[in-house]
Amino acid sequence: MIENLILFQIVISLFLGGALLGLVSRNGRFARPMIFIPSMMGSVLTVLFSIGVIMTKSLSWTVPNMLPFFKLEIFVDGISAFFMLMIGLVSFAISLYSLGYTKEYESKKRISVFGFLFNVFILSMILVAGSNNGFFFLMFWELMSLTSFFLVIYDHDKEENVKSGITYLVMTHFGTALIFVSFLLGYLQTGSFGFDSFRTSSPSFPLLVKNLMFVSAFVGFGTKAGIVPLHTWLPKAHPVAPSNVSALMSAVMIKMGIYGIIRTVFDFAGFGASPDYSWWGVLLIIAGSASALIGILYAVIERDIKRALAFSSIENIGIIIIGLGLSIIFASYHLTALSVLALVASMYHTINHAFFKGLLFMGAGSVVYATGTKDMEKLGGLVKKMPWTSLLFLVGAVSIAGLPPFNGFVSEWLGLQAILSSSQIPSTVLQLSIAFASLPFALTIGLAAAAFVRLFAMTFLSKTRDIHMPHIQEVPRNMIAGMAILASACILFGIVPFLGISLLSTAFHLPSQPSSPFDAIALKNNDSTSFANLSMPLVAIMLSAVALAVFGFIRILGGKTSKTIYGTWDCGFGKLNERMEYTAASLSHPIRVIFKSLFKPHNVISKELFVQTNPYMVKSIKLHSTTKNIFEENLYNPIISSTLFVLDKIRKIQTGKINSYLLYIMLTIILLLIFVRSSHA
Repeated sequence: MIENLILFQIVISLFLGGALLGLVSRNGRFARPMIFIPSMMGSVLTVLFSIGVIMTKSLSWTVPNMLPFFKLEIFVDGISAFFMLMIGLVSFAISLYSLGYTKEYESKKRISVFGFLFNVFILSMILVAGSNNGFFFLMFWELMSLTSFFLVIYDHDKEENVKSGITYLVMTHFGTALIFVSFLLGYLQTGSFGFDSFRTSSPSFPLLVKNLMFVSAFVGFGTKAGIVPLHTWLPKAHPVAPSNVSALMSAVMIKMGIYGIIRTVFDFAGFGASPDYSWWGVLLIIAGSASALIGILYAVIERDIKRALAFSSIENIGIIIIGLGLSIIFASYHLTALSVLALVASMYHTINHAFFKGLLFMGAGSVVYATGTKDMEKLGGLVKKMPWTSLLFLVGAVSIAGLPPFNGFVSEWLGLQAILSSSQIPSTVLQLSIAFASLPFALTIGLAAAAFVRLFAMTFLSKTRDIHMPHIQEVPRNMIAGMAILASACILFGIVPFLGISLLSTAFHLPSQPSSPFDAIALKNNDSTSFANLSMPLVAIMLSAVALAVFGFIRILGGKTSKTIYGTWDCGFGKLNERMEYTAASLSHPIRVIFKSLFKPHNVISKELFVQTNPYMVKSIKLHSTTKNIFEENLYNPIISSTLFVLDKIRKIQTGKINSYLLYIMLTIILLLIFVRSSHA
């Protein structure tokens, strides 16, 4: 216990030291090591500290006299440690990556400011997970939001970046306000903002208070997580932020929203094993299904790599939320084994998404670093010039697509088994509701595969489509090493899921866990009968054997046959070029057509004719296709317009005359006196 406390204090000191070193450092060859080596060391110690807490159950630490009426309480149990472990693993890889990635900022921006914000951002997430008091939780939550906002607008020379950052700031403060409402309801019941008082007293809260706490927290934390329709900030902020910041935000920051929902449901809002709480799970499943499907639909048509990855994060948050909803419903009907299964599926996908989404955003950052563009229509052929980046990005793409033997397959398989087990719920209405929710879940998995086949193919394969950059070369080794760490985690947590599931079982105090790395994942019903098994080591061995057999067959067959090389049929054009290839838009066109009511595509076709030689012959045809965001058009734009209209009317009371302001003050005092008198009557 004492060793863990000392380790935690060292972690805080390292990140604060990195932040201070960032402030005093100047652009130069030693600036980046001064900033990122402390964050790397702090991340490693965070991992060690988290593992230590998971093994020793909990850590409590009280720092008095921080503020007159509040004392800083740190409480790290298995759940907090699990999220801290995720933060530490991903932050270490991204910090190592940043040593090379931020080199371009040495001549453009003050890297010292970036270093300060970067270290404080990581530290704030760790302190959010460790806070045991509502006041300090919100203080660290706000610190996390503000530092990430300034990192998003770090390239503030572009107006688009600042607008995206403002959208993020407004949405995150909206969420914070609702989180405060949830905590305030707990305070009104207990007289304290301490989370310990919430835990001990919440079972006795009135049901209405519990429901209000849950809904407020779900909307508030869900805004940070990026659930639909509160997701609008995410595809705006992620693409404009530096890619290492995008990786941190998508891989771990939005998971703080998931952490908050878990804490509220199982700790603060007094959830009980009763059908009265099953609608909580239904709400989560509805929101998760909508987020998963809409997120991947917008990802599959997006031509900006980072925007596509941002929409994909919304999809994966939806999958995580579906698992949490199922766990709540199963627990409401005392189906403990199935509730554990759904929770493991949700949390395993949480850490898996942190790995492969951090990897993919770093891969996208490497592409932008080498080419200067995020537009898939201008890329292609990078596999020859950036082989390591291509390979590592492919690992992330296959993982997020849910293909074996990578980690995304395991968590999605567990989630699917949880959905299929919903037939054991005694409520027919809930069975039908979950059955309908399984349809978007299945469609999401298929569309995710299509989205990342398109993303990888358009970016790395074939020929460069629009720009010719002979200077493109592989990114620095630091960046490759950072990506390789998370790629290794994707492979390891896929082939040996024992590591992740055993970690989850210990951290969340779940009743069962695998006993050996090579044991199959055995899923059981509530009556302890087995209904599904999966052995990932065996799957990996079988896939490897098939791959070797195919390779050997091709080698043997290829050695006995003669080859004749012909020119490719080119339809009479004479020579194939990049203009004849598939584009990102053409690959996604069928989906645009099928879901046109969602995308509302608008196509503009322009033709250029051979006016001088033959005015009837078309020289070129250009198609410009745009899609619309129905949430911005139908939800946010009307709200913004109405708000501005009301504020414009209110502004008219600002006459600039002192007599008017004195009248307002007098009327306010009269109303307050009437209110006080009526309350005492």
